Amino acid sequence: MSEQVPLGIVDAAVPRGSHVCTFFSGPAQRDDVVVPFLAEGIRSGNKCVAVLEAPGPQDLLARLGGQVDLGRSVETGQLELPAPADAYLRSGQFSTEDMLDYWRDVATAAQGAARFSFIRATGETPSVLDHPDGRAEFFRYESLLTAAVSALPEVVVCLYDLERFGAEVLMDTLRTHPRVIVDGMIYDNPYYIEPGKFLATRG
Repeated sequence: MSEQVPLGIVDAAVPRGSHVCTFFSGPAQRDDVVVPFLAEGIRSGNKCVAVLEAPGPQDLLARLGGQVDLGRSVETGQLELPAPADAYLRSGQFSTEDMLDYWRDVATAAQGAARFSFIRATGETPSVLDHPDGRAEFFRYESLLTAAVSALPEVVVCLYDLERFGAEVLMDTLRTHPRVIVDGMIYDNPYYIEPGKFLATRG
């Protein structure tokens, strides 16, 4: 049986290599997911990465510090809070291949010198979803990310703001994530479509 990883968000665990989505409405609900997820990682000695539009690093550190002793987590590289442009737009535009390489690079760097044996990552959906062309490329990435993460010592929780996106985005979110957190519970997602089938419908 695959190693089970407690999320800290809900009273449940997921197998390592899981790709999970969750929905929220506004910053307060987002923080209800992000802060306990990262706090659990800090306590467990995981490498933690959060790519968020907001809050800024100092605000997030203050909120995290209310739940867990951060110690030197930033200085040691245990906690990394890259700006969205530094993760999603490393080549100047959003690219599926660049993003998959980004997560592989994070895993390789984290495991260097046996520093961190496991990575937990969370990311807020970027502004690329505001444009139809960018949206198509982003969900190509989300679909392929499932296989990429399954081969890594990692769990990824993707964050989608219900106040920003309509039904089309929400359905593609469900089609590209094998597991979903809803109302404080985690479920195997019945709407998930395997990448080959999903991408075949996109032409």
